[in-house]
Amino acid sequence: MELREIGEFGLIDRIKKNIFPLLPGVIRGMGDDAAISSLTSGTELVSTTDLLVEGVHFNLSFTSAHLLGRKSLAVNLSDIAAMGANPRFALLSLAVPMKTTVEFIDDFIRGFLEISGAYDVSLIGGDTSSSPERLFISVTLLGEGKKENLVCRCGAQPGDDLYVTGTLGDSLLGMQVAQKRGGKPTSADEAYLMERHLNPIPRLPEGKTLAGRGLARAMIDVSDGLYSDLRHICEESRVGATVWVERIPLSVPFQSLATVPKEQNWQLAVKGGEDYELLFAVAPEKAWELKELARHWKCGLTCIGKVEPFPQGVTIRNEQGPVDDAFLKGYDHFA
Repeated sequence: MELREIGEFGLIDRIKKNIFPLLPGVIRGMGDDAAISSLTSGTELVSTTDLLVEGVHFNLSFTSAHLLGRKSLAVNLSDIAAMGANPRFALLSLAVPMKTTVEFIDDFIRGFLEISGAYDVSLIGGDTSSSPERLFISVTLLGEGKKENLVCRCGAQPGDDLYVTGTLGDSLLGMQVAQKRGGKPTSADEAYLMERHLNPIPRLPEGKTLAGRGLARAMIDVSDGLYSDLRHICEESRVGATVWVERIPLSVPFQSLATVPKEQNWQLAVKGGEDYELLFAVAPEKAWELKELARHWKCGLTCIGKVEPFPQGVTIRNEQGPVDDAFLKGYDHFA
């Protein structure tokens, strides 16, 4: 069925019918000019937004509408995780080409609502529009957290240890596999890497724990690549940093399928974005407490480097010494 058969308001009604019962804090959801919601007493508002553009952020030749719906919210959830906050309310806006089918939108919304339900997020509003050619997705996510617990990028101090959850480089390699295979993996390793790219897991429990226990002094999610995102922490905290190549965590599927020589595969992990792992700085005296805590994290945790005095910048070191960082910068939309 084509969208023109149900129209804009028919589409909105179709989305509304799939929304879960209102969660606590939602006073008025979809149906008015604006939604009405309330925060938990004693918390601050935390806001983030992401714009996803067909042909730039996703390719419909190898991702499904269902997975695209999940990822559209997951990338925002990852931002909230990096602040150590709790997600609450989502706003979704879609600019949709006329050729798009109702069934595609149904599958997209199903994926979006699956992940919103998993993290107790309410879809409370948004907007729809036609688009001449490409699909545009805009998600705004509102969260909350106690002011004293929220973690920014500006708190790292010289001497702090640098940690990262999970493994790096999987998403970039997963995207390359998806492009090569047309979205149809031929092995378990390929399927794993594609899943990491198409269906990322936001590290919300880990982020909230790090913030609630006062462990992370500065934190960011790895969306633009380790090198680029670490630079953001250094710039905001006015510090430098050193990362040791041999410590960068790489998954078994990544190491199995990386097409560059083994001694160079860390470069994909440093440069690649969209892993949505947490990168954070912790005082050395907190190392034991952190490692004991991380024993219960399925994603794992690795100390990859050290925060250095300003203005060293970010240094990546291998066994021979500092490496040339000219080719390690992550994706830049306008570069």
